[in-house]
Amino acid sequence: MPFIDFGALKERVSMEQAVQLLGLQLRPQGHQLRGVCPTCRTGGDRALVITPAKQLFYCFAGQTGGDQIALAAHIKGCKSQQEAAAFLHGTCTVPSTVQNGTVSKKGATIPPAPKDRGFGPLTYLEPCHDALQALGVSPETAEVFGSGYAPKGVLRGRYAVPVKSRTGDLLAYAGIAVTKEQTPQLLFHNFDPGSHLFNADRVAEGGDLWVCRDPLAAILAVENGIPVENVVSFLAPITAQSLEMLSSLLDERKIETCDFV
Repeated sequence: MPFIDFGALKERVSMEQAVQLLGLQLRPQGHQLRGVCPTCRTGGDRALVITPAKQLFYCFAGQTGGDQIALAAHIKGCKSQQEAAAFLHGTCTVPSTVQNGTVSKKGATIPPAPKDRGFGPLTYLEPCHDALQALGVSPETAEVFGSGYAPKGVLRGRYAVPVKSRTGDLLAYAGIAVTKEQTPQLLFHNFDPGSHLFNADRVAEGGDLWVCRDPLAAILAVENGIPVENVVSFLAPITAQSLEMLSSLLDERKIETCDFV
């Protein structure tokens, strides 16, 4: 497959054009486009959300989001971002169709390819480190979140906290600053922080819910007695999309009210 410059492709093919190329049937709602996700076929007639101003999408049913390349990959059932980019570029037709969670090619039905993000848990993190205790995070709480001080790697010198999807799949790591000189937060890998809520995978059904401003605030809430299954946080500034995600979580877990702290 020939090389495609993703940045140049996204400048040439906007999110709205990607929607047209993919044949999506969406309708305007405020500053967004909403409709049924033809891939997931669940979640109702507003499950798929396109936010043209940010050139991003989110599928509540599939709990995935991203740019126009990620949208093409999700809708067409592509095995890779390269294949999705080739579709938008016009050099690959991607003749597969997605039906009921399976990918059908020329009459053959196969399971969808797993979403491999190319990394696994960071096994070298140190939950017992002076930098974490200075933040107010005990080794016990750090271990509850599978987090710890990163002595090496992309997040070296930061408090590394795993970010998971609502179903518990590892998506990325948040690198929380441990000194005033560091930026407040760093997320790495191909990941849109506005498309997910931190700790949503642990939320208990029918319980109380506290919504914190960021992952460290959520972790400190647990450190100070809030049950881990009753707290979530945003990963980016609050937007209409993030509030929609929160509303969807409340509906799914049958939570009637929540408190912002």
